[in-house]
Amino acid sequence: MTGRYALVYRHVSREYLLSFFVAFLFFFFIFFINQILLLAQKILIKQVDYPSVFKAILYSIPQFLLFTFPFSSLTASSMTLGDLGEHREILALRCTGISPVRLYLPILLLSLVITAATFVTADRILPVSSARYRQLYISLMQDLPTLELVDGGINTIGDKTLINRSVEENRVDELILFDSSSREEGKVLTAPSATVTLDDQLNFVYLLDLDRPQILYTRSGGEWALAHAERARLFLDFSKQVGSLGTVLPSQLSTKQLKEEIARYRIGFDEEMGRYNKTLSALQDEVRAGTKSKADLKEFKKEKPINFYLQYYTAELHKKYALSTACTILLFLTFVLAHLRLRHGKLIGFGLSMIVAVIYWYLLFFAQLQIFSHPVSAALFIWAPNIILGTLGLLLLFILRRS
Repeated sequence: MTGRYALVYRHVSREYLLSFFVAFLFFFFIFFINQILLLAQKILIKQVDYPSVFKAILYSIPQFLLFTFPFSSLTASSMTLGDLGEHREILALRCTGISPVRLYLPILLLSLVITAATFVTADRILPVSSARYRQLYISLMQDLPTLELVDGGINTIGDKTLINRSVEENRVDELILFDSSSREEGKVLTAPSATVTLDDQLNFVYLLDLDRPQILYTRSGGEWALAHAERARLFLDFSKQVGSLGTVLPSQLSTKQLKEEIARYRIGFDEEMGRYNKTLSALQDEVRAGTKSKADLKEFKKEKPINFYLQYYTAELHKKYALSTACTILLFLTFVLAHLRLRHGKLIGFGLSMIVAVIYWYLLFFAQLQIFSHPVSAALFIWAPNIILGTLGLLLLFILRRS
């Protein structure tokens, strides 16, 4: 970038990078606060030490960077072009014979760098940080168990409420347990003493060894009965409260791992489609022979197989690509600002970027809901927001340049 355009490129690049920094802080703060609230529900209320909290926050950052990068790129371009238009700099460049394309070029090149950074985050950094986050979370829940044993403690585990008097290490005295798992039947369990141990560390299942328990429960018909025993064992399952931490979500896998899973699920899906096509062919022959109606054929076509996992993993794979390229594709909608006479251009640019970001977010969310309802490749749904908004931007740009 030398000669007469070097100054233009430097000026636009500087303005874009400055706006990107401001926009990045804005979106980062929004997603960061949301993540803090989520962490507060999980670990902060359990009095976790500050270093562990800092690690948990650090490991969770890549999850929202996937949206922070494209939205920041979009906002930076809008604010830059809006500001240049407001101060008549774009008009001055046109008067000197410099095409607006020269303004787009440095923005596009810088957005490609941001695109690469987004993809690296999604493909490399996110899987590693997610794995470390799960390990940290599991270790924290083991060190600070969900079942907090204190003198006079009350613990609620789903539809069970556990009350105890005194506690010495993992032994509790005068234990009372209310079980409301059934609307028709109720249970009340008491024991003078019990021992609590963590039976399954991964799924957080606790084991109660009860001494001389008594169980008061209702029989069918509303009658109450009392049962005694010398010893008894009771399992308390926290897995639904804590979540399945050992499960790796498709969004936390690399592209290589996702492709391997897609290939595995595609084998079963191809077999299922083979059976479907065979039945469809036989049904078409019966329709032609007059033994089946066209209505039967039409109804059968509605039952075309959809493999949930194949669609899910395919969607997550293409989401990594789509979110990355959105850093560049969404910019075409902002280039129309270079052809408008604006007052308060930077503010208008910021407002436009917010509208586009919300629309893109909604379209992507809507597309994800559709992938399990229609026998169409999930890739088409995931790429639809990029295609729609990118095409709209190019169309508006073409119209304004012709006018």
